[in-house]
Amino acid sequence: MSAAVLVTGATGFLGREIVRNLVARGRVVHALARTTSRRAPLADLDLIWHEGDLTQRETLERAARAAGPGAQLVHAAAVISYKSADRALLREVNVEGTQRLLDVAKEVGFSRVLHVSSIVAVGCARGAEALDEASAWSGGGLSAYADTKRAAEEIALGALGLDVRVVCPGAIFGPDPSTNTSIFLKRLIEGHLGGWVAPGSLSVVGVHDTAEGVCLALERGERGRRYLLVDRTFRLAELCRIAAVELGTFGRTVRVPRTVPAPVWPAVVGCARLIDRVRPLAELTPQALAMLGVNWRGRADRARRELGWRPQPFESVLRETLRALLGEGEG
Repeated sequence: MSAAVLVTGATGFLGREIVRNLVARGRVVHALARTTSRRAPLADLDLIWHEGDLTQRETLERAARAAGPGAQLVHAAAVISYKSADRALLREVNVEGTQRLLDVAKEVGFSRVLHVSSIVAVGCARGAEALDEASAWSGGGLSAYADTKRAAEEIALGALGLDVRVVCPGAIFGPDPSTNTSIFLKRLIEGHLGGWVAPGSLSVVGVHDTAEGVCLALERGERGRRYLLVDRTFRLAELCRIAAVELGTFGRTVRVPRTVPAPVWPAVVGCARLIDRVRPLAELTPQALAMLGVNWRGRADRARRELGWRPQPFESVLRETLRALLGEGEG
């Protein structure tokens, strides 16, 4: 019988798909969720639920002991925020919470750990290069989110006595209106981008493919290794153009924005910093703008070669995402 799997972040955008993938593989899934998390999207699955929070060690202990010695762990929980006021929260959850969880996993005797990191913990590329798992990190100081994801990954890979492997997804797209990628697409659809986008680029991937990569790394990955999960890379203006073509198939016409020249972008970020000091920004924060101005460009050769990971074409992912945002039942 396969070992039970404890999944943190089980009710999140990616966590839900990981849980569904694991259940489809016949795994017994223990799902960790906060009291306020919505469980309804997973109500059709036979899961063992545990109320817990990465800031509360005793809740992690209860869930881990219920899963039992020899269980496996998929750690997908994290705070994603680019607000200046959330720096302490990001460290408390993403860094210290990861340490708490791994300490508990070691004490209980978990057999394997899959840590969900991010391409932002790999680094931003210079020029036309694409980074891989061995690239030196170059994303420090851009945002507290990137810094804490890198720190959490280092904790995971440095955990003694645990069989840990890590996946680093790119920008994840899928049918959920609350994600940062969907919010960007909604701004394009509604004409709120102002005709201009940042000069940066994104390596993209679908949520279903990311969940499949997580499960493959859990099953086939090598201890102590990182696996980038990305499909293709687009500059933001190019991504908008492709989205505009897809939107045309739904009878929607949108204006494709132009790219702000790269030398001008630091001034845009600087203006946002001045505003943020006077009136803290909730959207288009200085950290978010700084992240959009660089190139998060990676390649997934290792995941394809070692895990047999085969993501679907991104155009299909984008079409599914746009269909959900437009409320189209079929297309």
